[in-house]
Amino acid sequence: MSSDKYPVSRENRRGMVLIIAVVCIIIVALTIKCRALADRNEVYAQQIETLEQRITEEEGRGESIESFRRYTHTNAYVEKVAREKLGLVYPDEVIFQPRE
Repeated sequence: MSSDKYPVSRENRRGMVLIIAVVCIIIVALTIKCRALADRNEVYAQQIETLEQRITEEEGRGESIESFRRYTHTNAYVEKVAREKLGLVYPDEVIFQPRE
């Protein structure tokens, strides 16, 4: 009985088919865009991992630089440089050099 109340005309069918086609096109476009975003997300995740590794390496390098800085402020470092670069010795030391 409902078909008697609301008869479906050809124009209505064309409109419904057109709407379904537009919805399908939108779904396909969204699916393609979603896949592209997922690929970009994977690339960003790899970049994040690489940068975190570099941060860890630089933190270790910073620690070694800090330990060297502390070492350069010690008497042992001053004595080592004085002996190696300047050739200084203590007054009571005797230096033996091999003959050439």
